[in-house]
Amino acid sequence: MIAFRYVALFVFLLLPLTAMAEETKKKDNQTQKWTLILGLVTRHIDPSDDTNESSRMLGLSYSNWTMARFTNSYDEASVFCGRRFQTKELRHPHYTDFYIQGNLYAGLLHGYGDRFPNIAGVTLAGLPTAGLGYKKTVLEMLYVPTPSGGVFTSFLTYRF
Repeated sequence: MIAFRYVALFVFLLLPLTAMAEETKKKDNQTQKWTLILGLVTRHIDPSDDTNESSRMLGLSYSNWTMARFTNSYDEASVFCGRRFQTKELRHPHYTDFYIQGNLYAGLLHGYGDRFPNIAGVTLAGLPTAGLGYKKTVLEMLYVPTPSGGVFTSFLTYRF
């Protein structure tokens, strides 16, 4: 019951951000509804012998509400559910199909056991990314700091 309260509080705190994102989307009118997410490469700065270097990420997003399943560094199945908040696309003046963009994926993460502070195996996550896009496809890079140096993960998103 306590875990439900924390999840409800987290969702309640996201509501104002969601409203702001919806207003931005209405103004820009350039966001597609569905996005497919495919994990590419994961690299640990200081990997151990048993570190998983393949995330096998597969995700789907609808109106920036995102759900992704992946294999974490400890070779365990993990799930992320949350919201994607994006910056405005910065485009080159002559090559307008290319752009860079920052994103923040904020939500709930499950699958890491007691490695992070959690309630019933669920922890809060804020994952900033930087992306290079071409038309509807974006190559995003995520860095997660860890005590052993950190993890770089890349993934491809395709909006349709």
